[in-house]
Amino acid sequence: MKNNFYKNCEILQKKQMELPVIFQCDDYYFYNFGIYNLLSCNEVGQDVHIHLINPSNKLVSDLINADLDIKLGISYETVNTLINQYKLKSYYYCARYFIAQELFEKNFIDSAYITDCDIIFNKKITFEKNVSLGILHYPYHNNLWKQTGANFTYVTSQRRSFIDNTINEYISRLENTNFDLISDKMDKITKANIFALDQVCMSLALQKETYFTNLAEIPKFCSKHRDSDIWSLTGGNQKNDPKVHDFLKNKFSPQVYRINTLQ
Repeated sequence: MKNNFYKNCEILQKKQMELPVIFQCDDYYFYNFGIYNLLSCNEVGQDVHIHLINPSNKLVSDLINADLDIKLGISYETVNTLINQYKLKSYYYCARYFIAQELFEKNFIDSAYITDCDIIFNKKITFEKNVSLGILHYPYHNNLWKQTGANFTYVTSQRRSFIDNTINEYISRLENTNFDLISDKMDKITKANIFALDQVCMSLALQKETYFTNLAEIPKFCSKHRDSDIWSLTGGNQKNDPKVHDFLKNKFSPQVYRINTLQ
């Protein structure tokens, strides 16, 4: 792949899982957010696969030795960070689709929940058998970035072409975008449509689908509100709110010992 993304990937811990939560993170995002995603999944009985980007030996050790009740798959890759930071961010957003594609290809999974790192599961999520592709879709927005939400996506093996198409759109954008043109003078939406390519590419891939389940239509399914089935820390500046972090530390304090260190 151009720009050397997803070429040094290794699957460290292989687990046969029917329906894992898949998310990616680096050290900072794991210890500040991903650990709560993982522990919330452990609490509700939801298996997880974490894809690590440039992880420290400590993070890898913490995860390998974690005392969990669920199955935990682990993969990692080394990425050159000495590049345009918007290009790098674009891949940090999209790496989850590449590992999901590989897990499907190797028959390690037959369906998956592909999520942001910074979400909390308040309940175990299940769908009826007739649901094969679930997307957070907001068609009333007039730009690609806001038309889909990358917080949570449900994909089954029979609909994995959605993941393939999302990756293809990303590669095309990566090869044809001059990230050096992005500036602080641009408004938020203009900038996001250039480099926040998880949602942009999902919106483009969704145009090729003839049917799917719109998860945004399910009441209290996924939102920035704490009492949702899936609590997303995106929105309302929650990720930088000390009260939110204190709440999460207290909520999962009985389980924190399951991972060697909580920063």
